Amino acid sequence: MATTKKINDGFIKLTKDNISKGHLGDKIKSISGSDKVLTTEELLQARRKIIPDKGIGEDIYIFAYGSLLWNPTVDYEDEFLAKVYGFHRSFCMKTNLGRGSFKKPGLMLGLDKGGSCRGSAFKLRNSEAIKNIDILFRREMVTGAYKPKLLKTILVNGRKVLSLAFTVDKKHKNYFQDKEIQTKAKMISNAHGFLGSCEEYFQNTLESLSELNIVDSEMTAISNYLKKN
Repeated sequence: MATTKKINDGFIKLTKDNISKGHLGDKIKSISGSDKVLTTEELLQARRKIIPDKGIGEDIYIFAYGSLLWNPTVDYEDEFLAKVYGFHRSFCMKTNLGRGSFKKPGLMLGLDKGGSCRGSAFKLRNSEAIKNIDILFRREMVTGAYKPKLLKTILVNGRKVLSLAFTVDKKHKNYFQDKEIQTKAKMISNAHGFLGSCEEYFQNTLESLSELNIVDSEMTAISNYLKKN
């Protein structure tokens, strides 16, 4: 089961080419007061801590639960409906950059501890797996806001695999603990940045989940609030 792929509406497009050339990091560095951008060597070290250059001895999958569903920016050979346990999807990462500003911060999705999460698992081609993973690290770990993990993942066919997932770092200063739907919805509706509006991010993700027949209680509650206000 596949999702419709899209490109963000912002004036900087989140594409494999732009990420590989460092345009995302360059834009962040140009914003006064922004977080430190990790160097290529720092990103390599972070990736090698969980996935060495020679791989992990088996196929590598990417677990998509947010914007990767509709804009993966990597090459893959197959896509499966999948589920991970021990983490749930939540708008729990504040952003002052790509989808928000310092005056009106937005919220991004992360995998937070507890429960389970359904999404898609992208199977990477073995010959290009590490190259694509490094692109993902340049995208998701550009400021080191997430904790990448290899999670046990159950595919729709029952097969158990390992997938790379970007979980929330609760010690990071941008971790957002407020659980109020109204608060989250207002932040999402008011925020925008160089990648586009936070609401675009929300709506594209909601549409992808609908295509996969996935109902997410927080996403549904936020959507209902936005429709009424």
